[in-house]
Amino acid sequence: MDGEPASAHPEKLDGEPNEGAVRQALDRVISVPPLSRSKRLSRFLSYIVDETLAGRSETINGYSIGVDVFHKPESFDPTTDSIVRVEAGRLRQRLAEFYREAGAEDPIEICLPKGSYVPSFQMRRAPQVAPMVPEVHGHRGPSIAVMPFQNYGADKDDQYFADGLTEETIANLARFKDLFVFSRSTTAKLAREGASVQDLRAQLGVDFVLESSVRRSSQAVRVTVQLIDGASDGHVFAEKFDRPCTPESVFEIQDEIARLVAGRIADRYGPLGRYLARASRSGRSKKWETYLWIIRFHDYYAKHLPDLHLEVRHGLEAALETDSESSDACAALAAIYLDEYRFHLNERDDFPALDRALETVLRAATYDPDSAMAYQFMALVHYHRREFVDFNIAARRALELNPGHADVLADIGHCYALSGEWDRGLELIGRALEISPVHPGWYHHVPALRKLLDGDAAAAILTMKKNPMLGFSWYHALMASFYAHAGNHTGAAEEVQALSEASPAFAAKAWDECRIWTSDEELIAAISDGWQKAGLPID
Repeated sequence: MDGEPASAHPEKLDGEPNEGAVRQALDRVISVPPLSRSKRLSRFLSYIVDETLAGRSETINGYSIGVDVFHKPESFDPTTDSIVRVEAGRLRQRLAEFYREAGAEDPIEICLPKGSYVPSFQMRRAPQVAPMVPEVHGHRGPSIAVMPFQNYGADKDDQYFADGLTEETIANLARFKDLFVFSRSTTAKLAREGASVQDLRAQLGVDFVLESSVRRSSQAVRVTVQLIDGASDGHVFAEKFDRPCTPESVFEIQDEIARLVAGRIADRYGPLGRYLARASRSGRSKKWETYLWIIRFHDYYAKHLPDLHLEVRHGLEAALETDSESSDACAALAAIYLDEYRFHLNERDDFPALDRALETVLRAATYDPDSAMAYQFMALVHYHRREFVDFNIAARRALELNPGHADVLADIGHCYALSGEWDRGLELIGRALEISPVHPGWYHHVPALRKLLDGDAAAAILTMKKNPMLGFSWYHALMASFYAHAGNHTGAAEEVQALSEASPAFAAKAWDECRIWTSDEELIAAISDGWQKAGLPID
């Protein structure tokens, strides 16, 4: 057995494209990032697609891939050498990234289902998006009906557990301000009447329906959730959550699962977040324009690229001239100003970026005291101003307002870790990674630094490579240090070159950059030691 058995009949959703169309789709996928940056993964994908189209899907397995793609010897044993399983996981991540970004509009999707090395080819339908109200304050974003969790347990008391999960999931989803969540009384009534997804769509105009089940034993619980598109009645997300569960831990497990369910589907990298990003493309009015710049800001915040930073800064500043009390726009602009200070992006002479960031984020919290986004960036601004009491207050408020938002958890976790509270910071970042399997590369920077401090530079490099942030100065700066610590001088030199292209001024300011980012003296010493070994001048 190879660990991931191949299926001889890959699933075809929404129709089956012909061979020519699939080959065109393959050429497109491997010709642009992220696959174009990896010859190994491109070769992997091309091999399994070619074999499937040739009618040889039954021969695709861990052994054949190891020998034919990765040039392993005939003695290769996939049960002891995990290279194929590891690379399959990386390939799934890269495909997800491609279809989320560059391939978002592609008509055919090439998938590698979990548990299989045989690809599936899906015709993709354009999302059916209902007209959206242009005024931001009156806007009802994508709507979701959370149906009562079905109890499949043997104990009648398990129904209380299922009901609690329903309540907690609704409460967690309601914290996402761009999501309209129907009340439990509404969905419970329709569930008793046996309403189908089509009925919910007809009666409520619902965009998505969450159907879930619970099976609890004396020692464990399994929760299965499925998110269904109301327009097409098709499944867009499904997952199982298995947890050990004792009578003493029932409520803790209930809270954890409800938070994970909400985070996985409503986070901006989840299905509802991607839906909202697609739907937002048709906005017209001035206030709707503000909303579009907020969406554009989230694109920037995943990548931290200079050109996008400048574009969003101009857009938000212009939008706030006519929509001055938009809390989210103020919070986003505060983050843009903060990055002008902490990453030296598009710096302006005589512009006090950090002061302006504080002024703008305080406006955001004034306009909406319940905005997790406002307090998220307020915490970051106070952290960089070294106002740690105020940082802690804002951080706690952000986590209270939205404990299931991955970016909030990751950002605040970074601050705690970089100020020396590693356990607390890494715990928050771990929760962010669990909630949002599709996430920006900067989520991995602090965990990689911890590995460096633990003496494992090679593991730090592998952690960073899980989701590279090419073009972002700090990604290349950290990789240069990690490669130098690992003794890979060629890799270090390449990263220094990439850093000089991404941020020519970084070398001259490297020491200051490090001091802005962290106050942990051990960490500063480790990073700067790697830079010196890599040939990056440090004063």
